[in-house]
Amino acid sequence: MPNQWSRPRVWFLITLVVAAATALILAWFLRGEGLERADKWASVVFGSVSALVACTCLLTWLWRLGSAGTDREAVLAGLAATQREQWTAEQAARRVGEPWPLNVRWAVNAGTEAVMARWASVRGSAGAGPVEVDGDYAGIATVLDRPDLPKRLVILGEPGAGKSVLAMRLTLQLLDCRGAGDPVAVLLDVAGWNPVQPLDDWIADQLIARDRRFAGTVPGPAGESRSLARDLVAGGCLLPVLDGLDELDDELQRAALIGLSGAATAGRDFVVTCRTRPYRAAVAACGPIPAAVVVELQPVPPEEAAQHLDDSAAAADRRWSPVLAELRGQPSTPLTEALSTPLMIWLARTVYRNPDRNPEELLTADWADSREGIERHLMDHLIPAAYATAGGVPAAEASLDGTRLWLSTLAAQLREQRIHDLAWWRIHEIRPAPAAQVASVVYAITVALFLPFAGGALGLQTVPVDAPVWLSLAIGGAVLGVLLAFGRILFTDRHHPRRVSARGLVRSFIAVVVPILVAGPFFAGDLMEVVAVALSAGVVSALVGGGEPAPSAAAPRASLAMDRTVALTSAATAGTVEYVLLALGYGPLAPWAWIGALMMTLAAVLLSAWGQFHLATLVLAARGQVPLRLARHLDDAHRRGVLRCAGSVYQFRHALLRDRLAAVHERTPV
Repeated sequence: MPNQWSRPRVWFLITLVVAAATALILAWFLRGEGLERADKWASVVFGSVSALVACTCLLTWLWRLGSAGTDREAVLAGLAATQREQWTAEQAARRVGEPWPLNVRWAVNAGTEAVMARWASVRGSAGAGPVEVDGDYAGIATVLDRPDLPKRLVILGEPGAGKSVLAMRLTLQLLDCRGAGDPVAVLLDVAGWNPVQPLDDWIADQLIARDRRFAGTVPGPAGESRSLARDLVAGGCLLPVLDGLDELDDELQRAALIGLSGAATAGRDFVVTCRTRPYRAAVAACGPIPAAVVVELQPVPPEEAAQHLDDSAAAADRRWSPVLAELRGQPSTPLTEALSTPLMIWLARTVYRNPDRNPEELLTADWADSREGIERHLMDHLIPAAYATAGGVPAAEASLDGTRLWLSTLAAQLREQRIHDLAWWRIHEIRPAPAAQVASVVYAITVALFLPFAGGALGLQTVPVDAPVWLSLAIGGAVLGVLLAFGRILFTDRHHPRRVSARGLVRSFIAVVVPILVAGPFFAGDLMEVVAVALSAGVVSALVGGGEPAPSAAAPRASLAMDRTVALTSAATAGTVEYVLLALGYGPLAPWAWIGALMMTLAAVLLSAWGQFHLATLVLAARGQVPLRLARHLDDAHRRGVLRCAGSVYQFRHALLRDRLAAVHERTPV
């Protein structure tokens, strides 16, 4: 017989029993206090309870505001629109369509069948044999629209073969042809996944990081509460496209393969991209993913590479003629091998865009006698070509050296940390910026603790003698709010960008007000005094430390601007509170009041991700490691094609380029 006791009913009964017991204990206590004292106690207790109930109701309303009542299809349509806008812009930024998209082909071959489950398992039919699944860039989405194959695909390829661009193209195609009720394709960088966490939970966390509305709770099938994101994943409403499995460590790759196999067994659909060699090693250790088709990207044919380079040049440009003749006439040479991937073809176009450069050196130079030599040459000359002026004239040598230095510094930091994402809020981790970060945190904590009590420590008057008690307590509550906000920032999300949010501000306000209203009557007899402390502490704490994490889908400059708004709001509030406190004691024109306010303002700025970024930039720029206006230079590098953008973080155009710049940095003394 099924269990009739759902979780909400159980909690209702528990709450009813606790409320009844509390009422009996309270009645017994008030009866023992006598009529006069009981009347005073009743005013305090019931006033606090009323405030607590009001705040709880408000919090519950805010919690449900963006969750259960929303139309699921409308939420999915909004997610699809966001994905389409983000990746269409990134596809344009990477100039995938210039002069026309390379029609990269993929196929099932002997190598992929060696790392794929048997066709009977893939097709879910006993004794089923292989089917034709070969395709190309133009029609990548068709392989997931076949009734005889599962919607699970593993895309393998060599470095630079075009896996990431193909994943982006697949995502956009699936979004363009999506009908009502179809899952939404979501492109995710799988390098950030720790396989200790189940795949469904990680995908849900990624959705919540992109948009906090997905954090709203909805009832699950068994009556339990779960996030809207987790509900969408469990309902098969998403098709995750997981790019860059090879960016994980070897052990994590094997664990990820086990997690993907478990997800496939549970009926989850997904697409994964990975380099061929790491995937083979992971499958050899853990076995293949069940019921998943494995394809491998094929080299770009020399004739197509030649046509692409020819169409990229001006009509009167004949510099490419020897290279084109080599590509069309010699099927296997170092040049044809090097220009067999979209990455190297793009690099060749970019490096020799300057009319003063002669592509014929790709055939005649000493380094051109091997594929590796040609690839290193193209990567080493990307920065001078990308940073050439509009007229094709190379930038000044000093400027190129500086650009190469700061890009290689960032590349070396990423490779040292074994990560791919270049997040602006992690710039402070580059040595020697961490020393400045520690010093700034110590300074902020010292200021936050010392300034509110500086007058008493120096034997000075901090509040006028004739000030009302409630005003003195309100000032003390404001100071308490600053300290609580600083504590929250310091120990929670200081390193991550935040944004101003009405819901976040109210939640922060309630989180401070409710405990004070509940505990205050035990330390103060006057309810007005407790309310004064609670309200001032709640307002200040919300303004100084409120907000919520910025969406990870926002562009880097947008997330930086969001956190700047929060940081300046916090700094202005903290400085104002400190000025009012000190001005009441020393006078509005007293130097100590202005100095204290400025010190508190600086402390609030230094505790923000925006402040830490600029502090680290100042330290590193003083040592010549990065430019002073780093945010603008990062945006410029993305515009020039050296970096790519994935939500709130930058990435180097390819891991090969990152590793090459990091190697150059290790050989260059700083």
